[in-house]
Amino acid sequence: MSHLGKKALCALLSASMAAAMFAGCSGGGETSSSAAPASSAAPAAASDAGDASDGSDAAKERITLSILKGKGATEVPYDEMLVIQGMSEKFNIEFQWDQPLSDNFTERYNLVMVSNDLPDIVMDMPMNDIMKYATAGSIIPLTDYVNNQMPNLKAALDERANSQKNITYPDGNIYYFPMIDERVSGNMPYGVRTDWLEKLGLESPVTIDDWANYWQQVKEQDVNGNGDPNDEVPFSAGSIDSVRNFCSAWGVVDISTNRGFYNNPEDGKVHFGPIDEGYHQFVEWITDMYAKGYIDPEIVTMTNDIYQGKVAQDQVGSLRGALGGNFGTFNSTMPEKIPGFHVMGTVPPVGPEGKYIHTNIDQVPRGTAAAAITSKCENIDRAIEWIDWMYSAEGALYLGVGEEGVTYDKVGDEYVLNDTIMKDPERSPKQMVGTFTPAQTSFPFLFSKWNPLNLDDATILQIKDECIIPFLDESNKYILPGTLAFDASESEEINMIMTDVETYMKESFLQFMTGAKPLSDWDSYVDTIKGMNIDRAIELYQKAYDAWKA
Repeated sequence: MSHLGKKALCALLSASMAAAMFAGCSGGGETSSSAAPASSAAPAAASDAGDASDGSDAAKERITLSILKGKGATEVPYDEMLVIQGMSEKFNIEFQWDQPLSDNFTERYNLVMVSNDLPDIVMDMPMNDIMKYATAGSIIPLTDYVNNQMPNLKAALDERANSQKNITYPDGNIYYFPMIDERVSGNMPYGVRTDWLEKLGLESPVTIDDWANYWQQVKEQDVNGNGDPNDEVPFSAGSIDSVRNFCSAWGVVDISTNRGFYNNPEDGKVHFGPIDEGYHQFVEWITDMYAKGYIDPEIVTMTNDIYQGKVAQDQVGSLRGALGGNFGTFNSTMPEKIPGFHVMGTVPPVGPEGKYIHTNIDQVPRGTAAAAITSKCENIDRAIEWIDWMYSAEGALYLGVGEEGVTYDKVGDEYVLNDTIMKDPERSPKQMVGTFTPAQTSFPFLFSKWNPLNLDDATILQIKDECIIPFLDESNKYILPGTLAFDASESEEINMIMTDVETYMKESFLQFMTGAKPLSDWDSYVDTIKGMNIDRAIELYQKAYDAWKA
């Protein structure tokens, strides 16, 4: 084991004792891959760093880069991570992390961006803020660097159709470095208890009629076998968003997807889903499902803890949630308490027109600003050199699984996390991964096959291959790119409109579903949203979408 490996592993096993308890997996860990990296080597020694840049003495001097980045629940501070320490040595960079907890990131980010004390790099900048801070001069254009000084990133973009276009703004500039996936997938599918399906003699639901039939059987039969025919909950989830998402069966999207704006392939125009006729039909259906007791009555005020508690009490028959944080966690922990427990994904619910739309698609590149360089950065070339390496095969492998013999072993052609990571007696594998790499969160790198994906069980891989990936091409016809560009004034105008629209829409949906507002009030509801200037917001989205397509 190298000196670097011994030092980092000690940090991994000691400092990570304070890691947060497992709280689910972020979207960063929900993608699969197809291409293997070419090398299993850990980063070269620090003395090689200068040779990788311009070879001058100045390039070899140790520099400092300050970075603002949120800290995930399963992560230790970044300066304690093996891969951060390894990259620090390789590139002779001292990283200074401003790392608030993810829940506090927005507050800290807003304070930093209005100050005169910007860091060198901002990670996880909200997409809607890119042009705002680009126009203000707070972040710099990166197009020339991408085209001329970042061969690894440039190659990754060129290999994926429209990728560079997707991160290029109307002024012709790129302002952030993306997170790129080897294989596009998605997250947040619907799922059912397969052991309950077997008891009921049913197949996995496909159409909305299948869903209604399954829910009816769960509601009317003591399917959990505890003698109480009334404690089963046919459908539950961590938030009301998952109920509203059923609208995709009618060919529309809800405000949890691109704020409700979508492309209608039939007319090629941007629509606002919650006022379309398809959404009206969905609301009529879900109101009926709620009245029959098929939808968890607590969904209106649901918290994730309450929802997961119901699953643990063997009450929930179907759900929607994160692959790792829900499906993976439930299938790995619940069978010990509930013999036979198993939850499996379903294909996207299908409505009267036969449309399969999966709304939670990983964008190409991801619809997240993984890293932006600010105007205060004095070592741009060195930052560029480091970031570009993370898009290489070597960098992708290193960020994905760490150092051979320390965190992973090479078994044949596979790179497998070892027992130190997978069988820690006190922490879950995902917690252990969070002690040596930031690869479970958003980061400016190539999200390759050799990331913590190999924590996924067979069910998660099956869900991706059978319930998500086959529907991506069709779904992409409806889902607007996550990288649509608005200038600062347009973003402000959209936000002003949508703040009122989203509040009113959410309140009205709950009132319709629970019966507090009669369905006969639908036209009045639509007129009210139109009176909030939704047509202007649609116009701005159409303009941005047309620019993206040009």
